[in-house]
Amino acid sequence: MPSTLPMSGYVVLGLLSRHNDATPYQLDQNIRQTIGHFWAFPRSQLYAEAARLVRRGLVIERQEEGGRRRRTLSLTDKGRHELQQWLAAPTSAVTEIHDEGLLRLYFQPLGGVEDADGNGDADSGDAGDADAADAIGRLATEQIRAHEGRLAVYQELVTSGTLPSGSPQKATLELGLRFERLIIDFWHEVAASSADLFAEGAPEDG
Repeated sequence: MPSTLPMSGYVVLGLLSRHNDATPYQLDQNIRQTIGHFWAFPRSQLYAEAARLVRRGLVIERQEEGGRRRRTLSLTDKGRHELQQWLAAPTSAVTEIHDEGLLRLYFQPLGGVEDADGNGDADSGDAGDADAADAIGRLATEQIRAHEGRLAVYQELVTSGTLPSGSPQKATLELGLRFERLIIDFWHEVAASSADLFAEGAPEDG
């Protein structure tokens, strides 16, 4: 059975199935602490998707009569059935990577080498290769630092004990740990061999 909702809809349904009643703000905070590490979900999209699910009868919304008049969302039986159908359906989806660090690495040295103030030009020859190698070395160092920071966040989740051992949620965290370690190793290799990346020269124009 093909999916009848955008993936953002299933994210909201899934969160409500795990946390029962929740305000959009509470859902947003939960996303940031959990699936936001592997599934980007802007706050504006969350609010818009919740409203669409209410209109389709998959989610019910209750608003306080007084006080802050907070809106609380909860799953309907129809919404729970929709989520169960999606979870049971086969999928051939594979991981999509949107990595700015890899994008910057891929385009070296085609853009030339400039400093932070925009000075410099697209040098050619050994000097240009050396400058590009230095730029890649800096990129690798920055990426290592960034991914070490993300790895530390994941390791803190492990030590906090908030995820039950052997649970599907703990399994997703384990993949996150392996992924960050793999990426860190990759950028260490790039940093160590940045000069060798230009051994065969820059690609020719077609």
